[in-house]
Amino acid sequence: MLNLCSNGVRGSTLLLRPRAVVRPHSASTASIASDPSKGYLVNNPALSRGAASTLTKVPVCRSAEKKNNSNSTIDFLKEIGFDDSQVKMIVNSHPKLLRSNVEKTLIPKISVLQDFGICGSELISLIASTPSLLKNVSTKTLLAKLHFLKSILGSVENARNAIVKKASWLLSASLTHTLQPNFELLKSYGIPDDRLQKLLLRNPKYLCSKPEWVQETLVRVEQVLGIPRDSGMFIVGFLVILSVSKKNLKLKFEMFKRYAWSESDVLEMAKRYPQCLLISEAKLKTGMDFFVNKLGYEIGYLAAHPSLLTYSMEEHILPRYAVMQVLQEKKLMKRNPSILSVMTVSESRFLDAYVLPFKDNLPELYEAYARKKSVDSSVQKESFQSDEFIGISKQEHLHLAE
Repeated sequence: MLNLCSNGVRGSTLLLRPRAVVRPHSASTASIASDPSKGYLVNNPALSRGAASTLTKVPVCRSAEKKNNSNSTIDFLKEIGFDDSQVKMIVNSHPKLLRSNVEKTLIPKISVLQDFGICGSELISLIASTPSLLKNVSTKTLLAKLHFLKSILGSVENARNAIVKKASWLLSASLTHTLQPNFELLKSYGIPDDRLQKLLLRNPKYLCSKPEWVQETLVRVEQVLGIPRDSGMFIVGFLVILSVSKKNLKLKFEMFKRYAWSESDVLEMAKRYPQCLLISEAKLKTGMDFFVNKLGYEIGYLAAHPSLLTYSMEEHILPRYAVMQVLQEKKLMKRNPSILSVMTVSESRFLDAYVLPFKDNLPELYEAYARKKSVDSSVQKESFQSDEFIGISKQEHLHLAE
């Protein structure tokens, strides 16, 4: 008996009443006469003509068994929660699924997924996006892959999230030929398990690439970016290299050089904050205009503290700079903090250090700061999301760079 979790209980299988046989468009009358179930398949509303045609080409077996299997499969899919359009999509993409024995083939696979905690809408979404699981992956293989993902990701919950929320195709991929050797390869480079688990949860496709390609990428992190494998930035550099083609990476180096950066400046920046190689030229120009042209900082300072180039100019840098200007003009600062500390401190700490202590002397300061952030945040601007892409917060990144 199938143990459904969340959206229903499996009852007895009710065979669909076959429609009257009409003259088919994609199978000959002689073929249907020799195998009446083909007429049923051709005229089944759940099947497209192409899918029905595929099924009618399958060697003849017992007609009643064919028809019953087709009925049972469709009934089963509906019982576990699929609507008519989803059933049609699944059987049209994998028409031979209708030949499956529900009791021996489909129920065991669904049970394995449910026992792993993939139930209800998650189960429906998984099968709808990867219907090949029901036909091309054996129950034994499916179970082995689930346990393998659990062992690598550390828990059933992490494995389930990777499958359901990120990559349903993981269960149909050849994990022992890609994920497993890549995982071991990255560990040999000193990347800890928790970082690899986070990488797999956020960007599973990278760890499921060909091991030879991953090996080549790891070598390029050291040779092209100059980041040693014992650096906390190595995994970040690895992801940057993965996300940029060789041609585009070369163009990024040339982009910085157009703004008077030397080769050593770019490499220094890459070692400290590799994501900077992902910023656009417009963002680089804005940062250069502000920090170099307006404030007078040297390029070497930006190369040593490249995170400054990744913040939003409108929403982050300019509002904070305006606050510091007011405090300096009013001579309310006991000391002058560095531009780095002002820009990299968290929002709550910035408020505690530079806004709230002056609430009585400058009641309008907080309002002006909040208003400027609100106005500037509505301005069309580039959103720099590489930290989210890589899965490392700016604060954690600054710690790794130390």
